[in-house]
Amino acid sequence: MLSFPLFAARAAAPADTTPQAVPRGAVALVLAALVLLWALPPVLAYQSPPWDNVEELFWAQRFQWGYYKHPPLPTWIMAVLVRLAGPEPWLTYAAGVGCGAGALYLLWRWARECMPPQRALLAVVLASLVAYHLQRTVIFNHNTVQLLPLAGYWWMLWRTLCRSDARARHWVALGVFAALSLLTKYSAVVQFAVGALLLMQAGRWREPRIWRGLVLSATVALLLILPHLVWALTHSDQALGYAAASVEGHGHRHHRTLQLRQQLGMQIGRLLPMLVVVAVAFAWRARGDAGPAATPAHRAAEVRAEDARFLAWAAFGPVVLVLAAITLLGTKAHGHWFTTFFLPLPLWLAMRVQGLDAEHWRPRRWAVLLAAAGLFHAVAAIGGAWDEGGGAARRGHITRGSLPSQQIADRLQQIWHARVPDRPLPMLVGDTWFAGAVALRMGPQVQLWIDGEERTSPWIAPGALEREGGMVVILDTQPFQSEWPTLETRLAQTDCQGRIELPWVEGSSRMASVRWGLVLPRQRAAAGSACPPTLGGKAAPTAPAGD
Repeated sequence: MLSFPLFAARAAAPADTTPQAVPRGAVALVLAALVLLWALPPVLAYQSPPWDNVEELFWAQRFQWGYYKHPPLPTWIMAVLVRLAGPEPWLTYAAGVGCGAGALYLLWRWARECMPPQRALLAVVLASLVAYHLQRTVIFNHNTVQLLPLAGYWWMLWRTLCRSDARARHWVALGVFAALSLLTKYSAVVQFAVGALLLMQAGRWREPRIWRGLVLSATVALLLILPHLVWALTHSDQALGYAAASVEGHGHRHHRTLQLRQQLGMQIGRLLPMLVVVAVAFAWRARGDAGPAATPAHRAAEVRAEDARFLAWAAFGPVVLVLAAITLLGTKAHGHWFTTFFLPLPLWLAMRVQGLDAEHWRPRRWAVLLAAAGLFHAVAAIGGAWDEGGGAARRGHITRGSLPSQQIADRLQQIWHARVPDRPLPMLVGDTWFAGAVALRMGPQVQLWIDGEERTSPWIAPGALEREGGMVVILDTQPFQSEWPTLETRLAQTDCQGRIELPWVEGSSRMASVRWGLVLPRQRAAAGSACPPTLGGKAAPTAPAGD
């Protein structure tokens, strides 16, 4: 087993000095342009950010070792950005796409070490066409952020196992990337498990160089995650409990089969642009437009079998493991959980698929590929943002991006100031997305009490709602209605209630229907309520028009 070819040690490939090699600065510049291309359209088109973006902006109010649903790293990143620029939605778009672009940059660095530079560039172009790696990164969440450390994890795992020149710093980097992946989301254990299976099959974990390196990596990772691990064990009903509940599945065989088909179809759809390019290249492989014969420098950098085998494990192992869990155990899986699973796949394709031998391509083929990729990014970035931000409403649909959050915020401010004219509204109580999107429009002085529960918003001081006053808001418009049961209880305890309705999008028949309840500040309530009593659950006639 020790001679298993996957881990045959080899010397580092000589540095490529061919003129076809792309400078690092050029790749970084193109990726920075893609960040701008994907992050700018949502800023211009969205009336309200996605759910996860809103959530991170409010979690970022406070540094913690963990949050009630997830580990802390993405929120720490957003907390730093918020302290620099304020709780602005554009920060979430830029940060999310930046993580995707950063992962692509690490993939390119990795590819440059194990294949000719032209194939490395092709691998990055293919990776950019996967929906998870740029298109969906405008949603800033833990899956998106995890792209960056997991790209580094696979790169360093390959370098430490398949390169004889690996040094202690590479093992340290492996531990750092593994820790950052786990501090982002616990789903990293899936890819850690694939790495462990890979090691066990080869048997090389017994070699002194390997196990000493693994001990070093594990020590570094443990030191980095230890504070969060202590927090997670002392708050086991939060992040760990949420993770356990998220994977609880159904034992019914029919449900397992249905979920498996749904996941396969969804993942193929999100890989489709990349797969189309691969299919076209494969179909054209025999058309005879290959470029000049391989040079000695190219032959020196030819793909080696152990690299291809490693990439096969990295590219397919996580997907196979999760699909097996769905099939055999009935484990529940959501489509976005596959976000990080396809990072090594474009590298494997560039190595193994006939027709993707890019070092032999003529300039014409490169020009067609790059033009097609650029057109895809431009159309998808602008068209996707327009559709989510209001284009769908023209076809009779509503979206989260088209919620009229500014108009709702203005109406709620009017209601508050009509009853409490001498102080600004201090707090909204509501679900994360709707109430959060509205609170962002009101300014940073308005706090959000998520779902009206203490554990979800530890930055809210006990009794703050009763002392300072605030408003409870519930959205009733389906399919985006607020459903947390605590909110109904909080609404029933308010001093007065009412409802506002306004078109979700101008010219649309769909209405944003919002129930509100107002809690008077304690001093004002003690002095005599200025809030009219409720009549049958509706505001008294003295309420402003439209309430």
